[in-house]
Amino acid sequence: MNRTSAIGVLVADVANPSVADHLRGIDDVTMRENLSVILCNTDDIASRQLTLMEGMRDRNVDGMILISQRSRGEEFRSLMSDVPFVLMHRRSVEFPDPYVGTDNHQAIKVVMDHLIDLGHTRIALVEGPQDSSTVQERQRAYRAIVRLKGLDDDEALIIKSDYGLAAGREAAEHVFKMRHRPTAVIASNDMNALGFLEAAREMNVRIPEDMSLTGADDIPFAQFSGVELTTTRPPRRKMGVCAAEMLVRMIKGENLTGEAHIFSTELVIRRTTANSSDPTQIQQKNFLPPQKSH
Repeated sequence: MNRTSAIGVLVADVANPSVADHLRGIDDVTMRENLSVILCNTDDIASRQLTLMEGMRDRNVDGMILISQRSRGEEFRSLMSDVPFVLMHRRSVEFPDPYVGTDNHQAIKVVMDHLIDLGHTRIALVEGPQDSSTVQERQRAYRAIVRLKGLDDDEALIIKSDYGLAAGREAAEHVFKMRHRPTAVIASNDMNALGFLEAAREMNVRIPEDMSLTGADDIPFAQFSGVELTTTRPPRRKMGVCAAEMLVRMIKGENLTGEAHIFSTELVIRRTTANSSDPTQIQQKNFLPPQKSH
């Protein structure tokens, strides 16, 4: 059968805590199926991803699970032409590849409904990588809800960023310098939100008194005292199980072209969201680091 009983799993950032539950779900299936796993970190760099995929092909893995990876371009298609693979979180726009992901419209809707209920009408969206289908789906959902609910449609409220702590800090610095600041911010994920929180404390911005903040993923850090982040919780382990089971079916010969499993997310309300402050007070407040005493 020319099988090696090994699969490859590519992740964008192995340090992201949200990856762990996906991997546990994959492990649930690979243990049962007597498969070993080769884990690779791509740092979300296209050339590195292709190099690692080529290396796994050379090792004759039986298939691959690509978590938040790129799937466009002739080189990708050539490399994977005879290798079973399942995409997670970043679907192919051009091809009906097997896919597991979250319902991004629903995820944005539950967050925005929560913020709207708190009286927020000027809500900023911090985005991840622009070539990500997840980012594109979230932006479409955000725009649709802004139109439907008659919210502030200022284009400056859509902030191009990335995932991770450093990107969150940069997004916060950008927001705090805005002349007309939002009263609420939807971060690209929890790590991004943590970076935002850190910058807010340094700039003497109170979360949620001055500005509400939400994340996405519900990583373990989100519930820690001092963070207590309002966020959305996808069923990450269940998604990992689903992706691994799909790959096993493909390895055994099933054609899963066009099969997609979309999972809803749960809103987790903690302490980083509150009733909207008076917008005029927010615009007038000078967000600066506290002065050091001499």
